[in-house]
Amino acid sequence: MPRLPLMHAFSPPALALRPDVLLERAGTLCRAGHREQARAICRQILLVQPVNVEALNLLGVTLAEDGLPFEAIEQFENVLRITPHALDAWLNRGLALSQLGFLSEALMSFEQIVARQPNNAVAHHPRVITLFRMGRFEEALAIHEQVPELAEMETAANDRGLLLQWSRRADEAMASFDLALTLDPGNADAQFHKGMLMMLKGDLSGGLRLFEARCRQAPLHAYPHSHSSQSWKQPLWLGETSLVGKTIVLYHEQGFGDTLHFCRYALLAARAGARVILHVPSPLKEIMGTLPGVSCIVTESDPLPEHDIRCPMVSLPLAFGTTLETIPAAIPYLFADPSRAAVWCDRLAHVPGPRVGLVWGGASRLGDADAVAADQRRSIPLAALAPLASVESCSFVSLQIGSPADQETPAGMMLHDFTASIEDFADTAALIENLDLIISVDTSVLHLAGAMGKPVWLLNRFDTCWRWFLEREDSPWYPSLRQFRQRESGEWTDVIQRVTQALRAFVHEDGGPAMRD
Repeated sequence: MPRLPLMHAFSPPALALRPDVLLERAGTLCRAGHREQARAICRQILLVQPVNVEALNLLGVTLAEDGLPFEAIEQFENVLRITPHALDAWLNRGLALSQLGFLSEALMSFEQIVARQPNNAVAHHPRVITLFRMGRFEEALAIHEQVPELAEMETAANDRGLLLQWSRRADEAMASFDLALTLDPGNADAQFHKGMLMMLKGDLSGGLRLFEARCRQAPLHAYPHSHSSQSWKQPLWLGETSLVGKTIVLYHEQGFGDTLHFCRYALLAARAGARVILHVPSPLKEIMGTLPGVSCIVTESDPLPEHDIRCPMVSLPLAFGTTLETIPAAIPYLFADPSRAAVWCDRLAHVPGPRVGLVWGGASRLGDADAVAADQRRSIPLAALAPLASVESCSFVSLQIGSPADQETPAGMMLHDFTASIEDFADTAALIENLDLIISVDTSVLHLAGAMGKPVWLLNRFDTCWRWFLEREDSPWYPSLRQFRQRESGEWTDVIQRVTQALRAFVHEDGGPAMRD
């Protein structure tokens, strides 16, 4: 969904001369990106006028824009204690709460504005976006269609397309994206979203071209990828010229999962005559050393070797003209290190089989409201996996890292947890090598298991990522992967029931992996 700007004020009242001049200067500095200087001026004003709501609000804005949402919320709530009807503070509070994933609380803030200005699109727009982020797609769509002011906004057609797409009304969504592009042919958001919808429907060749519009979106989808300190001077390669005799850098652009997914194209580049350099985050360096076709692997902290051309890994399907029928699926293409796998074999010697690895949560990128919300929709509470424990003879092994690992294990489930010993993805691969099945939400571990050719079951959210396509239970990307999709947004109970039945069949009826002593 489009990002919403923090609002400085709806209608700032007049102040005494000097505070007014200072406040104007602070606003100018904030808009120019000099937020620390703007904060200093706001605090100077507040020393003299502790209840100056404009200074408090602007102070909160600068904190939020510098990635300090908790501190920002405190300032917005200071404003609301002084002026409970300050609409700009309600809006900014809601936006900051969204950055932290507190979507219900954010929605309450936006509804405060709607109650006071029911005909104001500025009030309804963040409310609709929040409902979208919560997975309440039909409800968001209903409001979008019922409020005429929303239809008049510049982003209306693109917004409606997204709401229709995730409400499983793909044809109507495509029409909305086409309308957005008719109104503005250069609309990067509409191009990007239409491209993802085309790929979701299986049209990779058409969708991948539009997917490149992400390079004109800021900041999340911009490339060269935002995590790198390297200065990219060499030309971007998207398949236009021969690779024979060229050195190409294939670089990480988005999440770990994307890199694990698309690194498979390194072998195609090598076979086409290129010397391949991989540029990846340090936790991936060791596992990427098992990838065929790679000559050199560097991370952000390493000097970048000389090269002729570059390509973000997410763009490689376009560069190689991938269609649904030509997806490169020579599995496995990533491998566990034998010595590391042997260490994990010893550690798991007391764990009988079949051994089932579990991942129930993703990594949440606090500060990015869309990413945080997507993680909430794809993740599942560990407690919801309790029915799996009813399958006798299974041993469950945690592959979960990060804050979701702190959740309490449900009663009746024995969950073996060795994750404190995991240092990087090569360790994870060595642990996976000693498991019989991995059950995971849509995370990087799922991609790693699929790339290794291990049996892996995807617990897939209703608003699925484009790479899993529509209505499929398999995956042309990973032949060993099986999908269990949500039939309703946010509803995991039915998914876990089906997984439990399938697990019982995997262990017993289908002659699952041999029992270990």
